[in-house]
Amino acid sequence: MIEQQPTSAPDRFLRLLRRAVHSRGVSLREVARQAGVSAAYLSRLLNGERGVPADETIAKLEEVLDIQPRGILFDAAGRHDSVVAQVTNKDPDRVLMRSLAPLSASEYERVVQYARRLAKKYE
Repeated sequence: MIEQQPTSAPDRFLRLLRRAVHSRGVSLREVARQAGVSAAYLSRLLNGERGVPADETIAKLEEVLDIQPRGILFDAAGRHDSVVAQVTNKDPDRVLMRSLAPLSASEYERVVQYARRLAKKYE
């Protein structure tokens, strides 16, 4: 019988997660406890012995480790967080996202600033 090799999470995801754990200066055991996973699981994840965790775990790790901007771990994992998924599942929103692609960096930043001002209006 052939033994199946573990599938590792993407390198970028692991680098971001390792950097966040290191910069936070807390033990893996404490991060795992706060994120609701076992220390053994977190260790295996960081050592490339586990694949991408469930969305809830990714969100919890971002929260516990205060990884900014929110959603970056999802991006590194090749997934969408619930907020992005909510936006990209609507046809008009897809059109909006595609229309932003040709903008220059400064034009894009102006759109983002305007969107933030609008969002504050509805908070």
